[in-house]
Amino acid sequence: MCGEAGAMSRPADPVEGKGRPRGTGGGSAVGPVARASAVSPLEWMLGLLLLLAAVLALRATSWFTGPLAFAFFVALAVWPIDAAIGARLPHGLRWLGHLAAMLVILLVFAAFLIGITYAGQRLAAGLPEHREALVALLESLAAFGERLGLPIDSLRNVVSADRLIEPAVGFLSSLVNAVWQTAGVLTLALFLILFMLIEAPVLRRKVAAVTTWRGNVDCRQVLVDVAGRFRRYLLVRAFLGLLTGVLYAAWAWWWDLPFVIVMGTLAFLLNFVPTVGSIIAGAVPMAIALLRLEPASAAIVAGGILVIEQVLGNYVDPKLLGRQMSLSGLVVLVALMFWTWVWGLLGALLAVPMTLLLMVVAAHVPALRPIALFLSDAPDVDEMRNSLGGPGK
Repeated sequence: MCGEAGAMSRPADPVEGKGRPRGTGGGSAVGPVARASAVSPLEWMLGLLLLLAAVLALRATSWFTGPLAFAFFVALAVWPIDAAIGARLPHGLRWLGHLAAMLVILLVFAAFLIGITYAGQRLAAGLPEHREALVALLESLAAFGERLGLPIDSLRNVVSADRLIEPAVGFLSSLVNAVWQTAGVLTLALFLILFMLIEAPVLRRKVAAVTTWRGNVDCRQVLVDVAGRFRRYLLVRAFLGLLTGVLYAAWAWWWDLPFVIVMGTLAFLLNFVPTVGSIIAGAVPMAIALLRLEPASAAIVAGGILVIEQVLGNYVDPKLLGRQMSLSGLVVLVALMFWTWVWGLLGALLAVPMTLLLMVVAAHVPALRPIALFLSDAPDVDEMRNSLGGPGK
């Protein structure tokens, strides 16, 4: 892409045009973008087939391509730590920068695994203790349904406290096991990250050489843009996750609900999973409040959770991220489903970074800017250029 796409944006050679601008005199009036847009149906068909083959290849090689993509984004995130320490040390001690970056990664991975394990085990162990409360809730709902004339007797044979608790406990146990299985995949990612950090200086020179060869698109600038936006995304997600976790825990503590620390932990960790993560994190305190409190109090708890999500999601989040992360909400949801289907749990975590990467690359390639426009939430190309940058800004 960085090789051929750049030729589209290369200015006309005055020697080729014999000193006359293209489109004047006897020259052709068809510019590079116009020629790029004149694609035959056969070329469109071949492009779609290649795209489908690439997607199927990514899914078939998810054991490798998923950790590779994960390692790429993690390396982008910790590269400033490596570079800052390495620049202050003699050449023979620059490996200490790699060591510091890897220690930061290990601490983050360990915190993530311990947090998910703690939350899952606490909920799995505590749910059976709420069996009587769940039975009372189901009886209240059954009495309300009888007043409405619903066939409650047949529903009682299908819905019961045990049939709700046992699958929930099994799901939580499976989730914890899946997370630890993912830890094995992260081992491969750690080696990839280490080699990426070691090879980063050489890779930068290679990218610079490719960029200057035949006037290609500035691939180095693309990487810089993606890295900057991704680091900002991680910082904002971490800050909002911490703030959401504290508010959830404080709200649950105020109403004397159990699993206060679990609620805060889940709110922080699930904040890195777009859209679905916040729904799951908010559903946990609502469900516990429904089991422990009166209906009116449970409704107030649910209202407080909704207020927290609305304020942080609709006001604080856009203010902190700004227009640099102008992904369409629908695109984020579709990307979450798509990348989860391709790479599983890693795909859910990488849905936004991968979509951001595609959008920034497309914005820097003139022929692909319509794709960048559809991925962003900008209404037109000019606003998209202002928010994403790229050639021709």
